[in-house]
Amino acid sequence: YKNVISLGHILDGKGEKMSKSKGNVVNPWDMVEKYGVDAVRWYFYTVNQPGDVKMFSEKELAESLRRFIMIYWNSFVFFETYKFKKTVQHRVSNNVLDRWIVSRLNRLIAEVTKKLDTYDVTGAARAIEDFTVNDLSLWYIRRSRKRFSEAQGTLSFVLLTLSRLTAPFIPFLSEEIYRCLTLKVKQSVHLADWPKTDLKLINKKLELEMEKAREIVALALAERAKAGIKVRQPLQKLEITEKINKDLLILIKDEINVKEIAPGKALKLDIEITPELKEEGMVREIIRQIQDMRKKAGLTPKDKILVEHSGTAELNGILAKNKAFILKETKAGNLRLIVNAKADEQKQNLSIKKF
Repeated sequence: YKNVISLGHILDGKGEKMSKSKGNVVNPWDMVEKYGVDAVRWYFYTVNQPGDVKMFSEKELAESLRRFIMIYWNSFVFFETYKFKKTVQHRVSNNVLDRWIVSRLNRLIAEVTKKLDTYDVTGAARAIEDFTVNDLSLWYIRRSRKRFSEAQGTLSFVLLTLSRLTAPFIPFLSEEIYRCLTLKVKQSVHLADWPKTDLKLINKKLELEMEKAREIVALALAERAKAGIKVRQPLQKLEITEKINKDLLILIKDEINVKEIAPGKALKLDIEITPELKEEGMVREIIRQIQDMRKKAGLTPKDKILVEHSGTAELNGILAKNKAFILKETKAGNLRLIVNAKADEQKQNLSIKKF
């Protein structure tokens, strides 16, 4: 070896040295048992540089588990749950979101490699966390849910590469994800080559355009929140000052849930809700309730369901009118009105069962 990183002292939450006489000793095995060894490792990598003194906080350790480890794992679980075939080719489509996430991934490889080469362990770990949480989970996966048949190859590629980047930091979780994606139980991520940056896949222009699109989304969602209008309620129009790529305009429209985007002197969201928009919002809310019920019932997205409902004449009419759309969005086999004299006609009742 060429260099040694000497670890700093671990103190209690008040900055005092741990000792049995003071009763402030934290048993590391208790923390490993409670939160997992990968979470403990990640906490120490990201709280500060290895050589710095650390004031241990179990609360921050638990937050580290929730903030990164679980989001990383849930990204993989999403892939495993929704993939259409047992084996998926790790390849990238030409969709704007796919090209963007692969560009960000290659930039991440370059950044993490550079930081580790200079022993900036914390900087490397924080870069991985930022990519996984903000780019992969909160943007790419959420925006790709409805087109997952197209996106699954890209997501597989990203997760497989990410498992190799995270292997030195969280060896056990990385190993599990790598082996599941490669379907090779005896092949270890710790024997795989370190990822190399493909400069041809880095698109700076697209990354800047996507950053601007996400800024517009954040501002528009803030306007919704200020007006007290849920995102599921469609609105008619958003005016923006920037000229945006047409592919990204579609993303912005879907994320903000508006019918059209037009040029304007300032960012302005039309918050008037017409009867037609109100009806569409009610349908989307019903769809959300059905999906929540499916999840609580332990059903997978591939399970066909039967939806039964009863309630007000107005809402029953709206459901009948939008039946085809509801069936498509919820992957339900049928939507059936239940006529029951004992049912509360002033209250909407929904139930689902496996079809």
